[in-house]
Amino acid sequence: MKIYIKDVRLEGIRVEYQIPSEAIGLAPGEYLQFIKPVQVYAQVDLVNDTLLCKTTVKSRYKSSCCRTLVDVERDWSQEFLLDFEIKRSTEFIELDDDIRQEIILSLPVRVLCDEEMAKEKESEKEASLDESPSGPLSKQKTYRPFENLKFKEE
Repeated sequence: MKIYIKDVRLEGIRVEYQIPSEAIGLAPGEYLQFIKPVQVYAQVDLVNDTLLCKTTVKSRYKSSCCRTLVDVERDWSQEFLLDFEIKRSTEFIELDDDIRQEIILSLPVRVLCDEEMAKEKESEKEASLDESPSGPLSKQKTYRPFENLKFKEE
């Protein structure tokens, strides 16, 4: 999507468009692929010599759980801020490649199914209780190399 600098007013402009899921570059054999086009909502403002784009992207992806290999489909949404330096010779800014890079960087590394996510949250909850100052692991956490050292009396 091209944003022409001359079209950006003082109050900024609101841009909405779609990026086809194939344009993101995740092939069907990848660990994750989008099954719907990526919806892009951007508020574009010109501040001094910088074009700021507050961007929200939404889509739906399909993957396999990394533990159970169960098929998982989830809605996905992410927000990020893009900035572009504007020079006198700049006529327009192309957003698609920068948005594509931000999308790839913000995708989950591991996808878990709902049951595995529940187990993960439960184990994190138990771990936080065990690590509390009065929890059973509190004495095990402190490293005390000289705790059992006996002084030699002369």
